[in-house]
Amino acid sequence: MTVLSDYTPEEQKLLMEGPRLGAVAVAAASLGKERETASEGFAAAEYVLSSKGDYLDNTLIGSIQYELQQRSANEEHFANFIDLASAPGAKEDALAKLRQLSDLLAAKSNPAEAAGYKDWIMNTAVRTSEAGEEGGGFLGWGAVPVNDAEKEALSQVAAALGMASTG
Repeated sequence: MTVLSDYTPEEQKLLMEGPRLGAVAVAAASLGKERETASEGFAAAEYVLSSKGDYLDNTLIGSIQYELQQRSANEEHFANFIDLASAPGAKEDALAKLRQLSDLLAAKSNPAEAAGYKDWIMNTAVRTSEAGEEGGGFLGWGAVPVNDAEKEALSQVAAALGMASTG
């Protein structure tokens, strides 16, 4: 079992970004109205911070959640999710970092811990995809909770993490 402090500062930064990377990949795949992207960012953040009970046996996730809560309590600013998701190449950059993260987990974490961390990222990405209504015409008629671009992005996140496709 490992905790965040068992990793180098560069590795810690990547591990801290993991859930957000999954969320950014999904949001960037189908940028909608700014308020929809914002709601996706809020959904990701809420899940990351509220999912403690789901991962009690994973010390790595627990130590990351603790660090995030400490930063929040100290009123440290987090990156603007809308800016992250709408940056040029955001999806591709997030997927590349997720591949690096998968390699890091394979090298330094036990398989159960790595699988739990990857599951945490995937669940964050799924919550992100479900947060906003996508598409639709006048008054949002015809909008769908998860569109095809987001479904494809979820499959790409799973592939980047070396997981079975959510397809």
